[in-house]
Amino acid sequence: MFFKKPFVDKKKFTSINITSEPLYGLSKDIEYCKNCLMSNQRPNMCPEHFHTKEKAKSIIKFTDGICDGCLLKDKKDNEIDWEERERELKVLLNKYRSNNGSYDVLLPGSGGKDSFYVAHILKFKYGMNPLTCTFAPNIYTEWGLKNFYSWLEAGFNNYKFTVDIKVHKLITRISLENLLHPFQPWILGQKNFPTKFAKLTKIPLIFYGENPAEYGNPNDKYYDDMLMEWHACDNLDNVYIAGLPTSELSKKFKLVNSNLEPYLPLTYKEFKDNNLKCVAFSYFKKWHPQENYYYTVENSNFITSPERTAGTYSKYSSIDDKIDDLHYYTAKIKFGIGRTHYDVAQEIRSGDLTTSEGKSLINKFDGEYPKRFEKEIFDYLSLDNEQYKDIQTEFEVLKMDRDYFDNLCDSFRSPHLWRFSNKGWSLRKTIDS
Repeated sequence: MFFKKPFVDKKKFTSINITSEPLYGLSKDIEYCKNCLMSNQRPNMCPEHFHTKEKAKSIIKFTDGICDGCLLKDKKDNEIDWEERERELKVLLNKYRSNNGSYDVLLPGSGGKDSFYVAHILKFKYGMNPLTCTFAPNIYTEWGLKNFYSWLEAGFNNYKFTVDIKVHKLITRISLENLLHPFQPWILGQKNFPTKFAKLTKIPLIFYGENPAEYGNPNDKYYDDMLMEWHACDNLDNVYIAGLPTSELSKKFKLVNSNLEPYLPLTYKEFKDNNLKCVAFSYFKKWHPQENYYYTVENSNFITSPERTAGTYSKYSSIDDKIDDLHYYTAKIKFGIGRTHYDVAQEIRSGDLTTSEGKSLINKFDGEYPKRFEKEIFDYLSLDNEQYKDIQTEFEVLKMDRDYFDNLCDSFRSPHLWRFSNKGWSLRKTIDS
């Protein structure tokens, strides 16, 4: 049996004094940015295909109480010549522009506010001929699917790649058990499908929305190219999916190469031989997600969620996948930072919220359990049916339910972040402490 129900020793969490080292390579000293409130427990973006349970995280850096994301915002406001950046953008686009109207730029996305904004600007302002592509969500929301088709109705062709649902459910369940990261298989596909599709279609220029430096990744990596390491690897034998080597997935869970291929990156050699260039649009234009939303509403039939997203206050950001709610809830468990905390930090930096407003929203919504899609998500993650009979012995518990999920979450809590008392779980240090 590979995955057993974990035992959680809550005695480790009851003491005021912390005796064990933080999990995931996090900093023992918890700090919140004086400006945007982001926590120094926030992991930076890294190559997802090297993610394992034991691998230490690279985390956001602070200077005199201010996070790297805010320091970049300062630089964008005071040091960058955005007119010069636009000239650089035009030079780049002219280098790749087709002479006959054929596709000359690839736009990965879902049709949400950011991917719509970048695709529409490149086509209708700068005269490019974009082809859009999508790695399908785990479980579409009704409004997410409508927005996807609104994107196409606004003047775009699209290739959507949908994985074998049986396989994807299994790998998602493995990722939850092994990493407490239900979104990881989708992230792998979302990162690796566009570059492989670019190779196939011979469209070397790939445009993304924001560079991760916008949210705190090191500023020295803030330039127009996205890092090749995020999209490729030196050797496919060294790749991990759901935190496990591909050889182990094949052996234990009866998955063959064609099952795993959608999650695998290109090799460095393939990336270089095909002259691929992955570009962040935010390098050339000051990135403001709320403005992207307004632009998208003005130029399409984009609709918001009919209710606020579980765990936060907003209704228009990352709304196409039902498992998104669970993803941010598990992030709160592992890093002490939930959906509201991420949204607040970004909107404070963008000037849409004050720090005191952000504190109120975090205290009200952050870490809220995502009840609204619970049954559908737990059915999706359950393996108690005939089609999984060949691998059922690898799981002690086949049916996912709230009790099993809560226990699994507790096994991923780090004692330096969490304390357990007769009132339940609470953060040892909050934005108010």
